Amino acid sequence: MAVTLDTIKAALGRNEHAPIYLIQGTDQYLLDQARMMFTNLIDPADQTLNLGQFDLSETPLSAALDDARAVPFFGEFRVVILDNAYFLTGENSKNKIEHNPDEMLEYLQHPEPQTILVIFAPYSKLDSRKKVVKQLKERTEYLAFGDLTERDIQKMIYSRLEKENFKIEKDALEELIRLTNMSLTQIMSELDKLSLYAADSKVIDLTAVEALVTRTLSENIFNLIENLLAGSLTKAVQLYHELVLSGEEPLRLHAALVGQFRLLIQVKSLQQSEQAIAGALKVHPYRVKLAKKTVRNFSFNALSKAYLGLVAMEEQLKSTQRDPELLFELFVLRYQHDIAG
Repeated sequence: MAVTLDTIKAALGRNEHAPIYLIQGTDQYLLDQARMMFTNLIDPADQTLNLGQFDLSETPLSAALDDARAVPFFGEFRVVILDNAYFLTGENSKNKIEHNPDEMLEYLQHPEPQTILVIFAPYSKLDSRKKVVKQLKERTEYLAFGDLTERDIQKMIYSRLEKENFKIEKDALEELIRLTNMSLTQIMSELDKLSLYAADSKVIDLTAVEALVTRTLSENIFNLIENLLAGSLTKAVQLYHELVLSGEEPLRLHAALVGQFRLLIQVKSLQQSEQAIAGALKVHPYRVKLAKKTVRNFSFNALSKAYLGLVAMEEQLKSTQRDPELLFELFVLRYQHDIAG
């Protein structure tokens, strides 16, 4: 049965719990929050005996379930956590421990009443064709962290800051979300720095966000493309040099550039809502939102010339030993010539 983080937290607060929970999703912050809810149920002094944690990439499922069947020592219940339940996905089990899903199906039939079994599947999707996945979704408390919307992120930021008696200005909030590419894990990490900086005023402003927030590769790519399309070619070249100097692999950097230009061209050509485009292209709606803002100001010609130039540069990167930074400078010069012509 599908549940939310808040409903689980409320139930556990009332000392009500289910025998089995399935937690699925890729956001590390939310996964950590869920883990903390369950580990905190066991007093630290009793965790050695009444808290079991098993990494299924290293431990057979049978051994973990044997522990789940053990009765608690000096307590009302035990918590047993299974990490990396990759047998619930379509992932290849090569070089990993083979698990027998039937053992989980058997445990589902007769779960130990004094054990809270928590299964963590840190993956974007599970293989719903598998019987064990279908049964777990139907017969456990199933918490799935799907794609968070911008509004979801804003609520979590406001909620955290309110608990700490902080406020954040609207433009600072928007810039924080943009600079982190809406990564909740990074946002929560950046809030630690921002809160420390604003310890006296208790207000996080745009100046603090611009000065302190670490730029992601996505944000740097966004800035590089904006400079390129706007004709700020010196800035574009300088940023490319800085990224390479900081340790970014040229091929990875180039792949990100090509991928972003491909998205810009696709978004420019589709006259649909952000949600519809995101669904058609299988990307996060927030990426579509940013892309739409960018393509409003630039023509198909400017976007396609840049994309084709980068594709040609990719061939040279892979087939020659020429310096990537020199190749990028040559690409920029050709792009400038093509647009002027």
